[in-house]
Amino acid sequence: MLRIPLHSFFTYVIGVALLLWALLPMTASAEALTIASGKPGGGYDRRAIQIEQRLEQRGIEAQILNLNGSDEISLALCAGRAGLGIMQIDAIYARSLEGCQMKAVASYGAEVALLLFPPRSPNDELSDLGPGSAVLVDTIGSGSDLFWRTLVKIETGENGSGDAWAQARAVNDPLELANASAEMGEIHAVLLVRKAESADVQALLGQGWTLGELWDRNIDDLEFNGGQLYLSEKQTVPTPGGKTVKAWGYTVRSFIAVPRAVADGDRQRFAAITAAAQ
Repeated sequence: MLRIPLHSFFTYVIGVALLLWALLPMTASAEALTIASGKPGGGYDRRAIQIEQRLEQRGIEAQILNLNGSDEISLALCAGRAGLGIMQIDAIYARSLEGCQMKAVASYGAEVALLLFPPRSPNDELSDLGPGSAVLVDTIGSGSDLFWRTLVKIETGENGSGDAWAQARAVNDPLELANASAEMGEIHAVLLVRKAESADVQALLGQGWTLGELWDRNIDDLEFNGGQLYLSEKQTVPTPGGKTVKAWGYTVRSFIAVPRAVADGDRQRFAAITAAAQ
């Protein structure tokens, strides 16, 4: 029977333990971080690619998960499918109401919520909509869809006024269907959260759509973390003809955020993620 000297056995055990201990930081760093982003080619996606590159420079492997928009992105973080995401502030707000807290690590910037009416429409403001109206709000999971649902929830909630516009039906169709749907009488307005100069906004304006007044007192009153959730402002929007049009809309800020588990976890890793997000 082979006998191993006791001191050799202990030396072997200690050596294995030290090796495993030394590999722990490497294992943590090697764990890939999933970045939840918007549709390929969009602003969120471009920023996610930058963050991915900066993370890999810091020794953290990363991968990008493309989703429909802020609502889906925030849900991915709360479900543990992603460790970092770029999203609108109302997505962070919505998830906080469901018990999922996130930590913002950087500001992405802001977009604007705009209400547009089709050519020859008699309507020119939010209050013109009612129970018989339909509003195209982009696809399910998008930031525009989330913004509209948040507005309706505010207006129909205990602190809302229950105005008739909140009874308008949301239509979750791609924006490409806007013109045909409007001509068929299937929708009466489009609500978008975009950059004012975005191709989507410019395309509609170029096709004769008009900018409507998007404002409601109850929306202005809603606060999140001590400040207004949405900032009500007179928006100046360029048109394809080189002129500008003005109408009330809401500034919708976006942030780069992580789940609380990431923020409260490995401090060195969290510091690297924060630095890469700037």
